[in-house]
Amino acid sequence: MAEKNFFSSRLTAAEMRKALADEQARADAELAKAGKLSAASRMAALFDEGTFVEVGAYVGRKTTELDSGNDDAFEPVVTGYGAIDGTLVFAFSQDFARLSGALGEMHAKKIAKIYEMAIVAESPIIGIFDSAGAKVLEGADALAGYGSVMACAANAEIPQIAVVAGPCTGHAAVIAQMFDFVIAAGSTGKMYMSAAGEKLGTAEELAKNGTAALVAENDADALAKARKLVPYFTGEIATGDTPNRLVSVNVDGAYDVRDVIANVFDAGSFTELYAEHAKSMVCGLATMNGHVVAVVANNPAEKDGRLCGCAANKAAEFIEKCDAQDIPLVTLVDSCGVPASEEAEAKCISKKIANLAKTYALSYIPKVTVTLGRSYGAAYTAMGAKALGADVCLALESAKIAAMEPSSAVTFLGLVDDESKHEKIAAEWAEKCATPVAAAKSGHIDDIISSDELRQRIAAALEMLL
Repeated sequence: MAEKNFFSSRLTAAEMRKALADEQARADAELAKAGKLSAASRMAALFDEGTFVEVGAYVGRKTTELDSGNDDAFEPVVTGYGAIDGTLVFAFSQDFARLSGALGEMHAKKIAKIYEMAIVAESPIIGIFDSAGAKVLEGADALAGYGSVMACAANAEIPQIAVVAGPCTGHAAVIAQMFDFVIAAGSTGKMYMSAAGEKLGTAEELAKNGTAALVAENDADALAKARKLVPYFTGEIATGDTPNRLVSVNVDGAYDVRDVIANVFDAGSFTELYAEHAKSMVCGLATMNGHVVAVVANNPAEKDGRLCGCAANKAAEFIEKCDAQDIPLVTLVDSCGVPASEEAEAKCISKKIANLAKTYALSYIPKVTVTLGRSYGAAYTAMGAKALGADVCLALESAKIAAMEPSSAVTFLGLVDDESKHEKIAAEWAEKCATPVAAAKSGHIDDIISSDELRQRIAAALEMLL
């Protein structure tokens, strides 16, 4: 009987490095056919050139009858850190080329370790999801692994960006949604809990239902969008703009509030998030005089800017995330009120608006609210009024503030005896009784300003608050 060589399956560090390099080359070739990058290539694309440092490269997975049992059974996830535009960032990327990216105990431990390092450094973390699911033969160990990653995501008070580059299902979908922002790769990313939701898990659907903050064309584009988000968590971004620049804004009729945002904030600085969901509300990140700010705005171009339940939820979730990251908030108000319909009531609109009001009231970030146009009824209060804790409240000279929409008010007050004159009387009532002067006299509005000084006054308020 031949004597067994105890050392035959033990690889040296050099041999393991070669095995890793060979595996990456194979993965790049294999995944390119599906329009994806390997985990290692993603790290090279994500970080500034030459800055990525891998952590735990030699960590091996538990072997089962599906594995060869060799020492080169590397865990299907790459973890490490590097710089993005000079900012320290940590990341993990599941590797579909190794066992379809299946998560097991050691896989989870690698992710937990990188979370631990990111938390100590108080730096952002980017998670790239691309896995067919759990390593089933590990049973409870794999399930516990998912639980440990969930705990990391839930407890980490650092910016978290999820990139759905491939399959992100079941437990992984839960983890990804615990991140601050989700970016979905259009051609390859899918996120759903069970197979029943596969058709609804495409990037397009994730954008429509408000799950994905951004949608990218492909794997590489998703990483580029993740890179673009990172600087917003640094607090300040260099700008060539000046805070004293006079602006020209149109706030008449069904204007698109994105045009106002583009003119008022630092040139080219606004990145809209959740653009395909609840379009009557616009949310995004921008800078004002170099300071990073969150922007929440009603959009008159969509449904007259009405504060529906979906719009309220969208704003509340966004504000909550920005509050957690200490990003100041600028709210731009122009809404004719809340929808008055059975459909809105059936969808518990009062509960959703209550959640928005509660979010404003409980947030600790500096808050500046500007009434651009109409601000009627519950929309006035829930959209960051001074009574809910706004630090500075401004209104344009042409703004309209009232307890009721003018058309409803004249009916309620019995001012119309000839229906043909209803519109004319409502316009007169708005002109005389819905001006911002009364709100300013009561201290609910700090100042009434002209539209051309909008940028100057928001910038001044933020400088004072910061």
